[in-house]
Amino acid sequence: MGPIYVDPRPDHPGLALFQYETLTRVVAWLENAVMKRQTRLQLGRLGDDGLKDLGLTRDHVEADLENYFSA
Repeated sequence: MGPIYVDPRPDHPGLALFQYETLTRVVAWLENAVMKRQTRLQLGRLGDDGLKDLGLTRDHVEADLENYFSA
C-alpha cells in the first residue's frame, strides 16, 4: 500500500471560517475576563478615600470580589 495524501483544504470552506470566528470569540471572551479581573483587583487595592472618589465603599468592592472569586 502506498502513501496516503491528505488534502489540506477543508471540504467545507465555511467550516474553516466558523472555526476561526469561534476561536476569535473565545479569545475576546478571555481578554475581557482578564481585564475585569485586573480592574477588580485594582479596586481592591484602593484606599477608602480613592473608593469614595469613585462613589464606592469597601463593602461594595469586597462583595464584588467575593462574587467574582466564588463563581
